[in-house]
Amino acid sequence: MVIKTTPDPRPSTQKAWGFNLKLEKKTIKTFVYSDTGKDIESRFLNHKVTNIKEIDDPLDSVASTGWKKKSKYS
Repeated sequence: MVIKTTPDPRPSTQKAWGFNLKLEKKTIKTFVYSDTGKDIESRFLNHKVTNIKEIDDPLDSVASTGWKKKSKYS
């Protein structure tokens, strides 16, 4: 039996959102992916989230497979 799958024809609507996340001892600047950005605070209930704004995708230039060419040993 052969099962064929087709790629999803719908483009992704997720965007990158940058924000400040206050942890117990420090505040970090980080990002997540979301459609609208309205669900970000609910993902981090135990921490304070501030300065949410849409940003350019920081991982846009990174290869999606994670595989690299094998390097030669010197």
